[in-house]
Amino acid sequence: MDESFRPLLKYFTIPNPEPGEIKLVILIILVFLGLLFLLVYLQAWLKSRKERANLIKAARKHNLSQAENDLISSLSKGKSRIKPGLVFVSIGEFHRLFGPLMHELVEKAEQDEAARKKLDGIFALRKKLFGEVAYHFGSITSTIQFRIGQKLTLQFSIEGVTREFSSMVLDVDAAAITVANASENGKFFHFGLGQQFKVSFNRVDDGFYEFETTALRSVTDKNEYFLLLAHATQLKRLQSRMYYRVRLDKPFSFRRFAWDESLETRYHPGSGDLREKFNGEILNLGGGGMLIFTGENLVKNDLLTFDLELNAENTIHDLLAKVVGIEDEEELGIKRKLIHLQFMNIKPGEQDLITKLIQQSKLPQ
Repeated sequence: MDESFRPLLKYFTIPNPEPGEIKLVILIILVFLGLLFLLVYLQAWLKSRKERANLIKAARKHNLSQAENDLISSLSKGKSRIKPGLVFVSIGEFHRLFGPLMHELVEKAEQDEAARKKLDGIFALRKKLFGEVAYHFGSITSTIQFRIGQKLTLQFSIEGVTREFSSMVLDVDAAAITVANASENGKFFHFGLGQQFKVSFNRVDDGFYEFETTALRSVTDKNEYFLLLAHATQLKRLQSRMYYRVRLDKPFSFRRFAWDESLETRYHPGSGDLREKFNGEILNLGGGGMLIFTGENLVKNDLLTFDLELNAENTIHDLLAKVVGIEDEEELGIKRKLIHLQFMNIKPGEQDLITKLIQQSKLPQ
């Protein structure tokens, strides 16, 4: 080597560090990495907390139960792609959140009752948010959906005699299937808790289905209009119409059967007195339902009974309708709630009377 470079090389010589210096450098590096990891973790935790808080806030706006809020909270962990503002207004976002769990529960539902109940709870939540009444049998791809108003045939035995009567679905949630109770000559049948029923129904362009179930509560004079049936675990396979509306602005009176989460008090008369009537105003009318205004505090799923006077010659008696929607309206500084009703027991001939009335008025919806 050229000796002329030797004086220069001494500046590039790495001194031998002491053992204490090496430990200090390693400690500094470890502390730096630890702080960096803590900062990243804290940032992700704060983001997750914020997303979950937004999701719960959006859930509470839709008056969900504590159990539904807890379910949503547990599912939202680690779901950074979930958009809280859309989960409750977009069926796509709803399925993005619940889809993986639904498929997991489907595999367990036939043998695991807890999984079955949680799956029914998700379908009930979807119904509450998007107005879809879902009744689950088998895999998701072959889900049977009970719509409000689905016609049924109830078969049961009374004093050793097998009887059959027509009925319809009034409501479905995770707790029960609510159907219209059977009656004969104006008198409703009374049943004990656990009464067995065979239920059959027809799906258009599909076939006839049948399942066996039991009564979830006894039927007495206090609640004889409605029959609460348990969800079935097995289903056996046996083998729409759009309307215009007419504006009425017509007063009417009705009786209310109040919806309640408790099975013991569900659909009891809202006032405690079946004879008491409430007043409202029909804003518009169609063959499938009507829009009303009332000062009474109605809630979704309430059932109303009333006589509907179309004109001096025609009145539809004992009409049953379900509250399917409530919206706020403000006009000239006055706030009020508009109630959307769906007819539950209207006959085709009675629908034709309404259609004729609409055609005469020539006022489209």
